[in-house]
Amino acid sequence: MRRRAFTLIELLIVVAIIAILAAIAVPNFLEAQTRAKVSRAKADMRSLTTGMEAYYIDYNRYPPVFTTMVPAWFTTTGVGRSVFKSGQDGVSARFIPLTTPIAYITSVFAEPFAVNGVAAGTFPQQVYDTFDYVQAAEFQPGTGFGAGQGSALTSGGAWRIASVGPDRYAAFGGRSTMDGAGHLSNINGANYDPTNGTVSVGDIVRVGSSAPYPSGNPPFYDRASGPYAN
Repeated sequence: MRRRAFTLIELLIVVAIIAILAAIAVPNFLEAQTRAKVSRAKADMRSLTTGMEAYYIDYNRYPPVFTTMVPAWFTTTGVGRSVFKSGQDGVSARFIPLTTPIAYITSVFAEPFAVNGVAAGTFPQQVYDTFDYVQAAEFQPGTGFGAGQGSALTSGGAWRIASVGPDRYAAFGGRSTMDGAGHLSNINGANYDPTNGTVSVGDIVRVGSSAPYPSGNPPFYDRASGPYAN
């Protein structure tokens, strides 16, 4: 029996059908993938919160960021050796106190929205290999850091953690580190909300309880006592 090959028209029809199915399936897959990353970021932040509160119970302060408190790990800018990239600096070093000498968390979490280990931001992008973390105590007046803004840098909380979110742009919870003076944390474009679109502008932000620290300027938006409080 003689076998008949596909005609050009039949092949084109098959290719068209495959293209249509791909056009339907791929966006749904990418949206599901993004939603999964959002869920992961929020879950990792909850785990970090548990670890930081346990750390606070033991040390009566939250994990440090600057060299004045832990010179072995950090530079004066609060960046140390990356947990994820050998020989490079990264903000992931800020979470080392939660892993050693006491393991409040089993390992440092990676930023779900990082590409090639880097989460895009204002500056310098390469050091943001995980969530950005700062705590208000190290920014209060007299410390010499953050223009003495205190909890203005942490949205009114004792600490603030921020993921770049699906847009992969680090607004650092609402402030830009390149804004010159002030460095105030505000709500404008800072909070990721899936109702604006699965991939939309905003950081995924989590803050601690209201900070009992003085502040040169109040935050534009107090997440610690507002609708974004934990």
